[in-house]
Amino acid sequence: MATIRFDTRFPGYEVLSELGRSNARILKARHLATGDLVAIKHFALNTDAETLRRFQRESAIMTSIAHPNIVKVREVQLEAELPYIVMELIEGGNLKQLIAGQDCVDVPTVIRLGLQMASAFKAIHPQGIVHRDIKPENILYRPLPSGELHFLLTDFGVARLHEQSNTLTGQSLMTYEYASPEQFNDPKSVGPATDYYSLGVVLYQCLHGCVPFALDDHSGIVTFMNRVLAEAPPALTITDDQSLNPFWELLQGLLQKKASDRLSDPDELMWLLKQAELNYLQAGRVMATPTVQAKSPQVAPLIQESEQKQLPALSVASEESSPVPERQLPKQKGGWLKLETLALAALLVGFAFYYVLVGSKSGSKSGAVDPIENSAASGDSIAPTNLAEVSAIQQREAEEAQRQEQLRQEALAAVKSLRVKTTDFRVGLFGGIKNIQLQLTNPSAVTFSSVTVRVNYYKESGGLYKSENVSFSSVGPNASLLQNAPNSDRGVRLSCKIVNHQFAPPLDSLTNTMMSDSLN
Repeated sequence: MATIRFDTRFPGYEVLSELGRSNARILKARHLATGDLVAIKHFALNTDAETLRRFQRESAIMTSIAHPNIVKVREVQLEAELPYIVMELIEGGNLKQLIAGQDCVDVPTVIRLGLQMASAFKAIHPQGIVHRDIKPENILYRPLPSGELHFLLTDFGVARLHEQSNTLTGQSLMTYEYASPEQFNDPKSVGPATDYYSLGVVLYQCLHGCVPFALDDHSGIVTFMNRVLAEAPPALTITDDQSLNPFWELLQGLLQKKASDRLSDPDELMWLLKQAELNYLQAGRVMATPTVQAKSPQVAPLIQESEQKQLPALSVASEESSPVPERQLPKQKGGWLKLETLALAALLVGFAFYYVLVGSKSGSKSGAVDPIENSAASGDSIAPTNLAEVSAIQQREAEEAQRQEQLRQEALAAVKSLRVKTTDFRVGLFGGIKNIQLQLTNPSAVTFSSVTVRVNYYKESGGLYKSENVSFSSVGPNASLLQNAPNSDRGVRLSCKIVNHQFAPPLDSLTNTMMSDSLN
Protein backbone atom coordinates (compact mmCIF):
# COMPACT_ATOMS: atom_id res chain seq x y z
CA MET A 1 0.00 0.00 0.00
CA ALA A 2 1.38 3.40 -0.95
CA THR A 3 2.31 5.73 1.88
CA ILE A 4 0.06 8.81 2.16
CA ARG A 5 1.54 12.02 3.53
CA PHE A 6 -0.61 14.56 5.37
CA ASP A 7 2.08 17.18 5.87
CA THR A 8 -0.39 20.02 6.36
CA ARG A 9 -3.01 18.19 8.40
CA PHE A 10 -0.70 16.11 10.61
CA PRO A 11 2.64 17.89 10.58
CA GLY A 12 5.54 15.75 11.69
CA TYR A 13 3.78 12.44 10.98
CA GLU A 14 3.76 10.05 8.05
CA VAL A 15 0.44 8.22 7.67
CA LEU A 16 0.94 4.54 6.88
CA SER A 17 -2.56 3.05 6.83
CA GLU A 18 -6.08 3.28 8.21
CA LEU A 19 -6.79 1.18 11.30
CA GLY A 20 -10.53 1.69 11.52
CA ARG A 21 -13.48 4.01 11.86
CA SER A 22 -16.04 4.47 14.63
CA ASN A 23 -16.89 7.95 15.88
CA ALA A 24 -13.60 8.99 14.34
CA ARG A 25 -11.06 7.86 11.79
CA ILE A 26 -8.02 6.10 13.24
CA LEU A 27 -4.74 6.09 11.33
CA LYS A 28 -1.48 4.27 11.80
CA ALA A 29 1.40 6.70 11.43
CA ARG A 30 5.11 7.16 12.06
CA HIS A 31 6.54 10.07 14.00
CA LEU A 32 9.17 11.43 11.63
CA ALA A 33 11.47 12.77 14.33
CA THR A 34 11.69 9.60 16.45
CA GLY A 35 10.46 6.86 14.12
CA ASP A 36 7.88 5.77 16.71
CA LEU A 37 4.71 4.13 15.44
CA VAL A 38 1.60 5.92 16.70
CA ALA A 39 -2.17 5.98 16.28
CA ILE A 40 -3.77 9.24 15.16
CA LYS A 41 -7.45 9.67 15.89
CA HIS A 42 -9.10 12.60 14.09
CA PHE A 43 -12.75 13.62 14.09
CA ALA A 44 -15.11 16.48 13.26
CA LEU A 45 -16.31 18.24 16.39
CA ASN A 46 -19.57 20.16 16.68
CA THR A 47 -19.43 21.50 20.20
CA ASP A 48 -18.96 24.65 22.24
CA ALA A 49 -15.76 26.42 23.24
CA GLU A 50 -16.14 25.60 26.96
CA THR A 51 -16.29 21.88 26.28
CA LEU A 52 -13.24 22.15 24.01
CA ARG A 53 -11.37 23.99 26.76
CA ARG A 54 -12.30 21.34 29.34
CA PHE A 55 -11.29 18.54 26.99
CA GLN A 56 -7.98 20.27 26.32
CA ARG A 57 -7.34 20.47 30.08
CA GLU A 58 -8.19 16.81 30.65
CA SER A 59 -6.07 15.77 27.68
CA ALA A 60 -3.15 17.67 29.15
CA ILE A 61 -3.57 15.66 32.36
CA MET A 62 -3.71 12.44 30.34
CA THR A 63 -0.40 13.23 28.63
CA SER A 64 1.18 13.40 32.10
CA ILE A 65 -0.15 10.00 33.24
CA ALA A 66 2.10 7.02 32.60
CA HIS A 67 0.32 3.82 33.60
CA PRO A 68 0.68 0.29 32.20
CA ASN A 69 -3.09 -0.07 31.73
CA ILE A 70 -3.70 3.30 30.06
CA VAL A 71 -2.88 4.07 26.45
CA LYS A 72 -0.37 6.92 26.49
CA VAL A 73 -1.59 10.20 24.99
CA ARG A 74 1.33 11.85 23.20
CA GLU A 75 -0.23 14.94 21.68
CA VAL A 76 -3.59 16.75 21.40
CA GLN A 77 -4.34 19.24 18.62
CA LEU A 78 -7.88 20.61 18.74
CA GLU A 79 -7.19 23.77 16.74
CA ALA A 80 -5.84 21.99 13.69
CA GLU A 81 -7.68 21.76 10.37
CA LEU A 82 -8.67 18.25 11.43
CA PRO A 83 -8.68 18.09 15.27
CA TYR A 84 -6.71 15.01 16.29
CA ILE A 85 -5.15 13.10 19.15
CA VAL A 86 -1.86 11.18 18.90
CA MET A 87 -1.58 8.04 21.06
CA GLU A 88 0.80 5.13 21.41
CA LEU A 89 0.05 2.32 18.98
CA ILE A 90 -1.32 -0.90 20.49
CA GLU A 91 -1.04 -3.61 17.86
CA GLY A 92 -3.22 -6.32 19.30
CA GLY A 93 -6.95 -5.76 19.19
CA ASN A 94 -9.85 -4.53 21.29
CA LEU A 95 -12.15 -6.31 23.69
CA LYS A 96 -15.10 -6.10 21.29
CA GLN A 97 -13.17 -8.21 18.77
CA LEU A 98 -12.19 -10.64 21.52
CA ILE A 99 -15.80 -11.08 22.65
CA ALA A 100 -17.02 -11.45 19.06
CA GLY A 101 -14.64 -14.37 18.53
CA GLN A 102 -16.13 -16.48 21.33
CA ASP A 103 -19.37 -16.84 23.27
CA CYS A 104 -17.87 -15.93 26.63
CA VAL A 105 -14.41 -14.83 27.73
CA ASP A 106 -12.66 -17.34 30.00
CA VAL A 107 -12.77 -16.53 33.69
CA PRO A 108 -9.00 -16.01 34.29
CA THR A 109 -8.97 -13.44 31.47
CA VAL A 110 -12.04 -11.69 32.93
CA ILE A 111 -10.32 -11.46 36.31
CA ARG A 112 -7.20 -9.99 34.70
CA LEU A 113 -9.38 -7.50 32.83
CA GLY A 114 -11.18 -6.41 35.99
CA LEU A 115 -8.00 -6.06 38.04
CA GLN A 116 -6.24 -4.05 35.36
CA MET A 117 -9.20 -1.72 34.77
CA ALA A 118 -9.44 -1.15 38.55
CA SER A 119 -5.75 -0.24 38.49
CA ALA A 120 -6.41 2.24 35.64
CA PHE A 121 -9.34 3.80 37.55
CA LYS A 122 -7.09 4.19 40.57
CA ALA A 123 -4.77 6.31 38.43
CA ILE A 124 -7.31 8.56 36.65
CA HIS A 125 -10.14 9.21 39.11
CA PRO A 126 -8.01 10.96 41.77
CA GLN A 127 -6.89 13.30 38.95
CA GLY A 128 -10.50 14.33 38.33
CA ILE A 129 -10.70 12.35 35.07
CA VAL A 130 -13.91 10.43 34.36
CA HIS A 131 -13.79 8.36 31.20
CA ARG A 132 -17.59 8.37 30.58
CA ASP A 133 -17.46 5.81 27.77
CA ILE A 134 -16.14 2.51 29.11
CA LYS A 135 -17.04 -0.11 26.49
CA PRO A 136 -15.27 -3.00 24.74
CA GLU A 137 -14.15 -0.84 21.80
CA ASN A 138 -12.27 1.42 24.21
CA ILE A 139 -10.40 -1.41 25.94
CA LEU A 140 -7.41 -2.51 23.89
CA TYR A 141 -5.17 -5.50 24.51
CA ARG A 142 -1.77 -6.80 23.53
CA PRO A 143 -0.78 -10.48 23.92
CA LEU A 144 2.07 -11.25 26.32
CA PRO A 145 4.75 -13.92 25.73
CA SER A 146 3.00 -16.03 28.39
CA GLY A 147 -0.12 -16.15 26.23
CA GLU A 148 -2.08 -13.93 28.63
CA LEU A 149 -3.58 -10.61 27.56
CA HIS A 150 -2.56 -7.17 28.81
CA PHE A 151 -5.45 -4.66 28.74
CA LEU A 152 -5.25 -0.89 28.25
CA LEU A 153 -7.94 1.80 28.48
CA THR A 154 -8.14 4.40 25.72
CA ASP A 155 -10.30 7.27 24.33
CA PHE A 156 -10.45 9.50 27.42
CA GLY A 157 -12.73 12.49 27.23
CA VAL A 158 -14.04 11.82 23.73
CA ALA A 159 -17.46 10.89 25.15
CA ARG A 160 -17.78 14.32 26.77
CA LEU A 161 -17.26 15.97 23.40
CA HIS A 162 -20.10 13.95 21.93
CA GLU A 163 -22.34 14.61 24.93
CA GLN A 164 -22.10 18.33 24.13
CA SER A 165 -22.66 17.81 20.41
CA ASN A 166 -25.81 19.23 18.82
CA THR A 167 -26.75 15.83 17.41
CA LEU A 168 -26.49 12.21 18.45
CA THR A 169 -24.91 11.04 15.23
CA GLY A 170 -21.55 10.51 16.85
CA GLN A 171 -22.84 8.02 19.43
CA SER A 172 -23.18 4.33 18.68
CA LEU A 173 -25.82 1.92 19.96
CA MET A 174 -23.11 0.15 21.93
CA THR A 175 -22.43 3.37 23.87
CA TYR A 176 -26.07 3.45 25.07
CA GLU A 177 -25.88 -0.15 26.22
CA TYR A 178 -22.88 0.60 28.44
CA ALA A 179 -24.14 3.96 29.75
CA SER A 180 -25.00 4.37 33.43
CA PRO A 181 -28.50 5.39 34.61
CA GLU A 182 -27.29 8.87 35.59
CA GLN A 183 -26.04 9.47 32.05
CA PHE A 184 -29.68 9.26 30.94
CA ASN A 185 -31.54 11.10 33.72
CA ASP A 186 -28.93 13.40 35.30
CA PRO A 187 -25.83 13.98 33.11
CA LYS A 188 -24.51 16.70 35.42
CA SER A 189 -24.06 14.17 38.23
CA VAL A 190 -21.73 11.94 36.20
CA GLY A 191 -18.69 10.96 38.25
CA PRO A 192 -16.32 8.03 38.87
CA ALA A 193 -19.27 5.76 39.72
CA THR A 194 -20.32 6.03 36.06
CA ASP A 195 -17.13 4.31 34.92
CA TYR A 196 -17.69 1.50 37.44
CA TYR A 197 -21.23 0.90 36.14
CA SER A 198 -19.96 0.67 32.56
CA LEU A 199 -17.19 -1.70 33.62
CA GLY A 200 -19.85 -3.83 35.31
CA VAL A 201 -21.69 -4.09 31.99
CA VAL A 202 -18.44 -5.08 30.26
CA LEU A 203 -17.66 -7.79 32.84
CA TYR A 204 -21.27 -9.01 32.70
CA GLN A 205 -21.00 -9.38 28.92
CA CYS A 206 -17.65 -11.18 29.14
CA LEU A 207 -19.08 -13.74 31.58
CA HIS A 208 -22.65 -13.99 30.31
CA GLY A 209 -22.20 -13.52 26.57
CA CYS A 210 -24.54 -10.51 26.31
CA VAL A 211 -25.14 -7.10 27.91
CA PRO A 212 -27.75 -6.78 30.71
CA PHE A 213 -29.99 -4.53 28.60
CA ALA A 214 -29.85 -4.64 24.82
CA LEU A 215 -31.07 -1.84 22.55
CA ASP A 216 -32.87 -3.39 19.60
CA ASP A 217 -34.82 -1.95 16.71
CA HIS A 218 -38.19 -3.05 18.08
CA SER A 219 -38.21 -1.55 21.57
CA GLY A 220 -36.78 1.89 20.83
CA ILE A 221 -34.59 4.20 22.88
CA VAL A 222 -37.31 5.29 25.34
CA THR A 223 -38.20 1.72 26.32
CA PHE A 224 -34.52 0.89 26.60
CA MET A 225 -33.83 3.87 28.88
CA ASN A 226 -36.74 2.93 31.14
CA ARG A 227 -35.35 -0.58 31.52
CA VAL A 228 -31.90 0.75 32.45
CA LEU A 229 -33.42 3.18 34.97
CA ALA A 230 -35.93 0.83 36.60
CA GLU A 231 -35.29 -2.86 35.94
CA ALA A 232 -32.79 -5.06 37.75
CA PRO A 233 -30.30 -6.75 35.41
CA PRO A 234 -31.03 -10.41 34.68
CA ALA A 235 -29.35 -12.74 37.15
CA LEU A 236 -26.03 -14.20 36.09
CA THR A 237 -27.02 -17.87 36.25
CA ILE A 238 -25.51 -20.48 33.97
CA THR A 239 -27.30 -23.81 34.35
CA ASP A 240 -24.29 -25.91 33.41
CA ASP A 241 -21.61 -23.74 34.99
CA GLN A 242 -22.32 -22.86 38.61
CA SER A 243 -18.70 -21.75 39.08
CA LEU A 244 -19.69 -18.31 37.70
CA ASN A 245 -21.99 -17.69 40.69
CA PRO A 246 -19.22 -16.08 42.80
CA PHE A 247 -19.16 -13.16 40.33
CA TRP A 248 -22.78 -12.21 40.87
CA GLU A 249 -22.14 -10.33 44.13
CA LEU A 250 -19.43 -8.33 42.37
CA LEU A 251 -21.72 -7.49 39.43
CA GLN A 252 -24.57 -6.54 41.74
CA GLY A 253 -22.31 -3.97 43.38
CA LEU A 254 -21.19 -2.51 40.05
CA LEU A 255 -24.67 -2.38 38.47
CA GLN A 256 -26.54 -0.53 41.23
CA LYS A 257 -28.96 2.08 39.83
CA LYS A 258 -28.04 4.83 42.30
CA ALA A 259 -24.47 6.07 41.99
CA SER A 260 -24.23 6.50 45.78
CA ASP A 261 -25.05 2.81 46.32
CA ARG A 262 -22.69 1.55 43.62
CA LEU A 263 -19.35 -0.13 44.15
CA SER A 264 -16.94 2.63 43.12
CA ASP A 265 -13.70 2.02 44.97
CA PRO A 266 -10.73 0.39 43.18
CA ASP A 267 -9.40 -1.36 46.28
CA GLU A 268 -12.78 -2.88 47.05
CA LEU A 269 -13.17 -3.94 43.42
CA MET A 270 -9.77 -5.66 43.50
CA TRP A 271 -10.69 -7.36 46.78
CA LEU A 272 -13.97 -8.73 45.37
CA LEU A 273 -12.22 -9.90 42.20
CA LYS A 274 -9.65 -11.80 44.24
CA GLN A 275 -12.41 -13.37 46.33
CA ALA A 276 -14.24 -14.35 43.13
CA GLU A 277 -11.02 -15.89 41.85
CA LEU A 278 -10.58 -17.97 44.99
CA ASN A 279 -14.22 -19.09 44.90
CA TYR A 280 -13.81 -19.96 41.24
CA LEU A 281 -10.78 -22.11 42.02
CA GLN A 282 -12.67 -23.78 44.87
CA ALA A 283 -15.57 -24.56 42.53
CA GLY A 284 -13.28 -26.91 40.66
CA ARG A 285 -12.59 -25.12 37.40
CA VAL A 286 -8.87 -25.67 38.05
CA MET A 287 -8.72 -29.44 38.38
CA ALA A 288 -5.90 -31.14 40.24
CA THR A 289 -4.15 -34.05 38.52
CA PRO A 290 -5.49 -37.36 39.98
CA THR A 291 -3.22 -39.63 41.98
CA VAL A 292 -1.66 -42.53 40.08
CA GLN A 293 -2.92 -45.96 41.18
CA ALA A 294 -0.67 -48.70 39.84
CA LYS A 295 -1.71 -52.30 39.34
CA SER A 296 0.65 -55.16 38.55
CA PRO A 297 0.10 -56.51 35.04
CA GLN A 298 -0.59 -60.11 34.16
CA VAL A 299 2.25 -61.42 31.99
CA ALA A 300 2.87 -64.78 30.37
CA PRO A 301 3.48 -67.69 32.82
CA LEU A 302 7.06 -68.21 31.56
CA ILE A 303 8.09 -64.86 33.11
CA GLN A 304 9.44 -65.56 36.57
CA GLU A 305 8.64 -63.46 39.65
CA SER A 306 12.13 -61.99 39.65
CA GLU A 307 11.65 -60.90 36.04
CA GLN A 308 8.29 -59.30 36.87
CA LYS A 309 9.99 -57.11 39.46
CA GLN A 310 12.13 -55.72 36.67
CA LEU A 311 8.99 -54.40 34.87
CA PRO A 312 7.43 -51.80 37.21
CA ALA A 313 6.70 -49.44 34.33
CA LEU A 314 4.14 -51.83 32.85
CA SER A 315 1.77 -50.93 35.66
CA VAL A 316 0.78 -47.73 33.87
CA ALA A 317 -0.85 -49.85 31.16
CA SER A 318 -3.58 -50.92 33.57
CA GLU A 319 -7.14 -49.84 32.83
CA GLU A 320 -7.47 -48.68 36.46
CA SER A 321 -4.45 -46.39 36.47
CA SER A 322 -4.80 -42.63 36.06
CA PRO A 323 -4.16 -41.22 32.58
CA VAL A 324 -0.75 -39.85 31.74
CA PRO A 325 -0.87 -36.31 30.26
CA GLU A 326 -1.50 -36.54 26.53
CA ARG A 327 1.63 -34.66 25.56
CA GLN A 328 3.75 -37.35 27.30
CA LEU A 329 1.95 -40.61 26.51
CA PRO A 330 -0.83 -40.25 23.90
CA LYS A 331 -3.54 -42.87 23.65
CA GLN A 332 -2.23 -44.77 26.64
CA LYS A 333 -5.46 -46.59 27.49
CA GLY A 334 -6.00 -47.95 24.01
CA GLY A 335 -3.86 -49.87 21.64
CA TRP A 336 -0.16 -49.41 21.41
CA LEU A 337 0.88 -49.91 25.05
CA LYS A 338 -1.09 -53.17 25.34
CA LEU A 339 0.42 -54.35 22.07
CA GLU A 340 3.86 -53.45 23.39
CA THR A 341 3.19 -55.57 26.49
CA LEU A 342 2.12 -58.56 24.37
CA ALA A 343 5.14 -58.11 22.12
CA LEU A 344 7.42 -58.02 25.14
CA ALA A 345 5.84 -61.18 26.52
CA ALA A 346 6.29 -62.90 23.15
CA LEU A 347 9.92 -61.80 23.08
CA LEU A 348 10.54 -63.27 26.53
CA VAL A 349 8.85 -66.51 25.48
CA GLY A 350 11.18 -66.63 22.47
CA PHE A 351 14.20 -66.12 24.73
CA ALA A 352 12.97 -68.93 26.95
CA PHE A 353 12.62 -71.38 24.03
CA TYR A 354 15.98 -70.31 22.72
CA TYR A 355 17.53 -71.01 26.11
CA VAL A 356 15.89 -74.44 26.36
CA LEU A 357 16.61 -75.62 22.79
CA VAL A 358 19.97 -74.01 22.12
CA GLY A 359 21.45 -73.12 25.47
CA SER A 360 21.11 -76.68 26.80
CA LYS A 361 23.27 -77.99 23.93
CA SER A 362 26.09 -75.61 24.69
CA GLY A 363 25.53 -75.50 28.45
CA SER A 364 28.38 -77.89 29.09
CA LYS A 365 30.79 -75.64 27.28
CA SER A 366 32.70 -73.12 29.34
CA GLY A 367 31.87 -69.45 28.76
CA ALA A 368 28.20 -70.13 27.90
CA VAL A 369 26.17 -66.98 28.43
CA ASP A 370 22.44 -66.66 29.15
CA PRO A 371 21.06 -64.24 26.57
CA ILE A 372 18.74 -62.66 29.15
CA GLU A 373 21.60 -62.19 31.63
CA ASN A 374 23.79 -60.85 28.83
CA SER A 375 21.10 -58.34 27.95
CA ALA A 376 20.86 -57.20 31.54
CA ALA A 377 24.64 -57.06 31.90
CA SER A 378 24.99 -54.88 28.83
CA GLY A 379 22.53 -52.39 30.26
CA ASP A 380 19.79 -53.09 27.68
CA SER A 381 16.87 -53.35 30.07
CA ILE A 382 13.95 -55.35 28.78
CA ALA A 383 11.49 -53.12 30.65
CA PRO A 384 10.89 -49.76 28.94
CA THR A 385 12.50 -47.47 31.52
CA ASN A 386 11.04 -44.37 29.84
CA LEU A 387 7.60 -45.51 31.04
CA ALA A 388 8.92 -45.82 34.58
CA GLU A 389 10.21 -42.26 34.37
CA VAL A 390 6.88 -41.05 33.05
CA SER A 391 5.09 -42.78 35.91
CA ALA A 392 7.40 -41.17 38.48
CA ILE A 393 6.98 -37.72 36.91
CA GLN A 394 3.23 -38.15 36.83
CA GLN A 395 3.22 -39.10 40.50
CA ARG A 396 5.26 -36.01 41.40
CA GLU A 397 2.99 -33.77 39.33
CA ALA A 398 -0.07 -35.21 41.02
CA GLU A 399 1.40 -34.62 44.47
CA GLU A 400 2.39 -31.05 43.55
CA ALA A 401 -1.08 -30.34 42.14
CA GLN A 402 -2.66 -31.62 45.34
CA ARG A 403 -0.32 -29.45 47.40
CA GLN A 404 -1.15 -26.38 45.33
CA GLU A 405 -4.88 -27.04 45.63
CA GLN A 406 -4.56 -27.48 49.39
CA LEU A 407 -2.80 -24.11 49.61
CA ARG A 408 -5.56 -22.49 47.59
CA GLN A 409 -8.20 -23.96 49.87
CA GLU A 410 -6.32 -22.68 52.91
CA ALA A 411 -6.10 -19.23 51.30
CA LEU A 412 -9.82 -19.17 50.56
CA ALA A 413 -10.75 -20.19 54.10
CA ALA A 414 -8.31 -17.68 55.58
CA VAL A 415 -9.69 -14.76 53.56
CA LYS A 416 -13.26 -15.60 54.55
CA SER A 417 -12.32 -15.84 58.22
CA LEU A 418 -10.79 -12.34 58.46
CA ARG A 419 -12.84 -10.01 60.65
CA VAL A 420 -12.56 -6.29 61.46
CA LYS A 421 -14.60 -4.20 63.86
CA THR A 422 -14.52 -0.85 65.65
CA THR A 423 -13.73 -1.28 69.33
CA ASP A 424 -13.73 2.38 70.36
CA PHE A 425 -14.42 5.90 69.02
CA ARG A 426 -15.82 9.21 70.25
CA VAL A 427 -18.26 11.59 68.54
CA GLY A 428 -17.81 15.30 69.31
CA LEU A 429 -20.57 17.55 70.55
CA PHE A 430 -20.79 19.31 67.18
CA GLY A 431 -19.88 16.31 65.10
CA GLY A 432 -16.57 14.78 64.21
CA ILE A 433 -15.24 11.36 65.12
CA LYS A 434 -12.05 10.87 67.12
CA ASN A 435 -10.07 8.17 68.95
CA ILE A 436 -11.08 5.47 66.49
CA GLN A 437 -9.64 2.04 67.23
CA LEU A 438 -9.96 -0.91 64.86
CA GLN A 439 -9.48 -4.57 65.73
CA LEU A 440 -8.47 -7.05 63.01
CA THR A 441 -8.80 -10.76 63.81
CA ASN A 442 -7.20 -13.60 61.85
CA PRO A 443 -8.30 -16.94 63.34
CA SER A 444 -6.67 -18.97 60.56
CA ALA A 445 -3.21 -20.55 60.35
CA VAL A 446 -2.31 -18.39 57.32
CA THR A 447 -0.03 -15.35 57.52
CA PHE A 448 -0.92 -12.13 55.68
CA SER A 449 1.86 -9.68 54.90
CA SER A 450 -0.73 -6.87 54.87
CA VAL A 451 -4.48 -6.30 55.16
CA THR A 452 -6.15 -3.02 54.14
CA VAL A 453 -9.31 -1.82 55.90
CA ARG A 454 -11.54 0.91 54.45
CA VAL A 455 -13.13 3.23 57.07
CA ASN A 456 -16.17 5.23 55.89
CA TYR A 457 -17.24 8.38 57.75
CA TYR A 458 -20.92 9.40 57.41
CA LYS A 459 -22.41 12.86 57.84
CA GLU A 460 -25.37 13.74 60.05
CA SER A 461 -27.63 13.53 56.99
CA GLY A 462 -26.51 9.96 56.38
CA GLY A 463 -24.40 10.65 53.31
CA LEU A 464 -20.77 9.57 53.03
CA TYR A 465 -18.35 12.32 54.11
CA LYS A 466 -15.04 10.63 53.34
CA SER A 467 -13.16 7.33 53.37
CA GLU A 468 -9.73 6.43 54.75
CA ASN A 469 -7.57 3.31 54.34
CA VAL A 470 -5.91 1.72 57.36
CA SER A 471 -3.19 -0.88 56.77
CA PHE A 472 -2.35 -3.78 59.10
CA SER A 473 1.08 -5.35 58.56
CA SER A 474 2.34 -8.86 59.41
CA VAL A 475 -0.98 -10.37 60.38
CA GLY A 476 0.09 -13.77 61.69
CA PRO A 477 -1.89 -16.92 62.53
CA ASN A 478 -4.49 -16.52 65.28
CA ALA A 479 -3.61 -12.82 65.49
CA SER A 480 -5.76 -10.03 66.91
CA LEU A 481 -4.29 -6.60 66.09
CA LEU A 482 -5.34 -3.09 67.09
CA GLN A 483 -4.80 -0.04 64.89
CA ASN A 484 -5.92 3.59 65.14
CA ALA A 485 -7.88 5.13 62.25
CA PRO A 486 -7.59 8.83 61.25
CA ASN A 487 -9.88 11.30 63.01
CA SER A 488 -12.61 13.13 61.12
CA ASP A 489 -13.71 16.74 61.63
CA ARG A 490 -17.22 15.80 60.50
CA GLY A 491 -19.51 12.81 60.84
CA VAL A 492 -21.45 10.97 63.50
CA ARG A 493 -21.24 7.39 62.28
CA LEU A 494 -18.66 5.16 60.67
CA SER A 495 -18.28 1.71 59.17
CA CYS A 496 -15.28 -0.44 58.29
CA LYS A 497 -14.61 -3.33 55.94
CA ILE A 498 -11.66 -5.23 54.51
CA VAL A 499 -10.88 -4.15 50.94
CA ASN A 500 -7.49 -5.70 50.16
CA HIS A 501 -4.92 -8.21 51.34
CA GLN A 502 -1.53 -9.64 50.48
CA PHE A 503 -0.49 -13.15 51.48
CA ALA A 504 2.90 -14.00 52.91
CA PRO A 505 4.94 -16.79 51.21
CA PRO A 506 4.17 -19.38 49.94
CA LEU A 507 0.60 -18.29 49.24
CA ASP A 508 1.67 -14.96 47.71
CA SER A 509 2.98 -16.73 44.59
CA LEU A 510 -0.35 -18.51 44.11
CA THR A 511 -2.84 -15.68 44.52
CA ASN A 512 -1.02 -12.42 43.78
CA THR A 513 0.58 -13.29 40.43
CA MET A 514 -2.24 -11.75 38.45
CA MET A 515 -1.85 -8.33 40.02
CA SER A 516 1.91 -8.28 39.52
CA ASP A 517 1.46 -9.25 35.88
CA SER A 518 -0.95 -6.37 35.33
CA LEU A 519 1.76 -3.88 36.28
CA ASN A 520 4.40 -5.24 33.92
